[in-house]
Amino acid sequence: MKFPILPGVVLSLCVFSRVHALTDTHEMAQARVMGVTMVQLTQGNLQTRSETSFPGIRDWMLKEGKTFNELGKDKVDDSWRKFDSRKLVQHNANFWQMYYEVVPGDPGLAMLHASVLLAAGDADRAQTVLRLTLHRGDLDEETQKLMISIMRQCGAFMRPSHQLVDAGVQLHDKGDFEGALKQYDAALSLWPLNGWAAYERGTTLRIRDKGDTDEVVKAFAQSREIQPFQFHAWQGKKADIPGMEQMLIEMPELWEPTLKDIKYVMKPEDLMKMSEILQLAEVDDLALVVRQICVVRRGRYAPEDHPFISKSLRRLAPGVQAETTLAKLSGAGLETTQIYQAPVPGRAK
Repeated sequence: MKFPILPGVVLSLCVFSRVHALTDTHEMAQARVMGVTMVQLTQGNLQTRSETSFPGIRDWMLKEGKTFNELGKDKVDDSWRKFDSRKLVQHNANFWQMYYEVVPGDPGLAMLHASVLLAAGDADRAQTVLRLTLHRGDLDEETQKLMISIMRQCGAFMRPSHQLVDAGVQLHDKGDFEGALKQYDAALSLWPLNGWAAYERGTTLRIRDKGDTDEVVKAFAQSREIQPFQFHAWQGKKADIPGMEQMLIEMPELWEPTLKDIKYVMKPEDLMKMSEILQLAEVDDLALVVRQICVVRRGRYAPEDHPFISKSLRRLAPGVQAETTLAKLSGAGLETTQIYQAPVPGRAK
């Protein structure tokens, strides 16, 4: 299934305040609309799947998918800000059962995954999921353009809050710590999942209060949780933070080339290392995404994939659905489907 490039959506929303905001800005709401639209388009291609063969897809479509299909894109309101990406994706048993009912690295699944995150305001994670999927290395230009267009909407969603953080950093550099903190608080009020804002807030508090107070530790932990690739936030007591050294020292070296060049494709061994570091750091959702890219690059599941997937999946969404999925992955009746036909499935550079 091929999806159209979406035209801009014009919305009427309240004026954005540089000091405080109680609602999305125009560009944030526009990005959410694109997220919802892409979810609806992608789900349209899932409605014909066998309910008995694909129970995860069935359960997702009956619950979370139904919620998105019933949203009216011309009636955007602040209720959309209440979507919780942790409940919709990271710790959602329906999502992960569906995830492993689709072929590894399917770009349609990646766009569904990212679009749900974007609609729920988790724009940085959405952008990361799509950029990781581009490391398949074999996607045609049209598919890449579509994925990049969603990534750009993620960037547009983040921009207003990032502008507040940037203003806060400038005030911090001038020694105006209280002014800086107000800007960071405004950024987090506008976009609660702004990991950069949480990190800069912790940094300013550390300097103002001359040490790692409980509030500083909490700010860095918040940053790591909502934006794991905010690498500078991986600091504190090593015993309290799994994978701290690897995320702080090794991950930036793996990820930096990706940020510099959208066409850059990681080596298979680097992808494998990234998946292992993410799992060590308990960033299990992204660890599973990276591991599926490793699978599609390899062209098959390997014996070492099952214990890896088991560990992360059981931490994210323990229960019957996870165990059913793991049993199928071990060879007991694995059946998968495609959402989006890649040009050369399973063959990457």
